[in-house]
Amino acid sequence: MRQGSTLDDKVSTLPSPSGARVVRIIWVVATVLAFFAAENLWLDPWLRSKSRSLPSLTPDALSGPWFLALLVVTVFCILLIVAQVLVALDRGVPLGKRVGTGMATVVALLLCVLWACVTGGMTSPRAFWQKFTQRTKGHTVTLTWNASKSAVRGYNVYRGTKSGLYEKVNQDVVHGLTYKDENVPGRTTYYYVARSVDFSGRESVNSSEIAVTVP
Repeated sequence: MRQGSTLDDKVSTLPSPSGARVVRIIWVVATVLAFFAAENLWLDPWLRSKSRSLPSLTPDALSGPWFLALLVVTVFCILLIVAQVLVALDRGVPLGKRVGTGMATVVALLLCVLWACVTGGMTSPRAFWQKFTQRTKGHTVTLTWNASKSAVRGYNVYRGTKSGLYEKVNQDVVHGLTYKDENVPGRTTYYYVARSVDFSGRESVNSSEIAVTVP
């Protein structure tokens, strides 16, 4: 009887074929989501900063393609969560694999949330990260510019720590001729430009760049 029960215990702890397939599905889905988010958040802006003639693969904020992409990302995230729950409940999957897929799932989900916030126009990667890491209130930089000679809906403000590499800092289109960039970390020189936005949502070229050194 002891030998029989011991053999049953060993058999019950062997990895199941279905569990192994679910683990592979998690890695594939998590990799696809992470690559998609990273391409939209960092690779695409970097390539466009090198050449504005390159087509952008990032959908415009709150446009039809953006909502379609959001739907697809949401479906994949739900699939990822369900698959991870199945793996977590499968005792036949080794603990190391369960922990690994769990970490991959968390990273992919966080990147998808960041993607939705940034591409939806709610924040930028830098501002999103600063909300979690900044312990003290930063400085405020007040910017002003001249009005566009043509009719525009408003303006977007861009900031970067290197000349020529910028990220948008305003959540909504600025309708006036001034903008306060708040909670700016100190001990850094920032480079600012503004772009006018017409009623079709198209941006102009960069304005003259200004450099601001925050103590």
